[in-house]
Amino acid sequence: MMKFFSRLTMGSALAMCAASVSAQTSAANVSCDTTITSIINKSGVITVTHPEALELRLRKAVADSDSLPAEGALHKTRRVKKMGGYRVQIYSDNNARTAKNEARAKERAILGAYPELSTYVIYDSPYWRLRVGDCRSKADAEELAAELKKAFPAYKAEITVVRDRINAVD
Repeated sequence: MMKFFSRLTMGSALAMCAASVSAQTSAANVSCDTTITSIINKSGVITVTHPEALELRLRKAVADSDSLPAEGALHKTRRVKKMGGYRVQIYSDNNARTAKNEARAKERAILGAYPELSTYVIYDSPYWRLRVGDCRSKADAEELAAELKKAFPAYKAEITVVRDRINAVD
């Protein structure tokens, strides 16, 4: 995850520097020895703008780690623990050639529509399964399943509520 942020930051910095250098070059204000580092050091501020869906996915990644900062207080931590609960199973198949790719494709479709949902692609030999959500009660899971059936009518036949170990935040 850190490599992703490093690459994102470096890519943004390079793009901004290239735009800055080309703008300054056209105005004949840049010498031949201008470097990216010197341009970054001059401005001192780099702003990265990203879509809200990316923000939700980044928060999900932090929530999936063992501990995460509490809102408003970085010095306190909340623990993620495993407990009994329910998930909505979207897909299950044992076709060795297509099951993994099909599970991943459906996962991308679900995350595209519901970026706040936790998704789990699970391989339990010989089955590949896609499960979503961390519901503490069966009623919550059934409500989520009904919503997913409306949003994805093509998946309707396979969507079921299953008992599973879920991630619960203290």
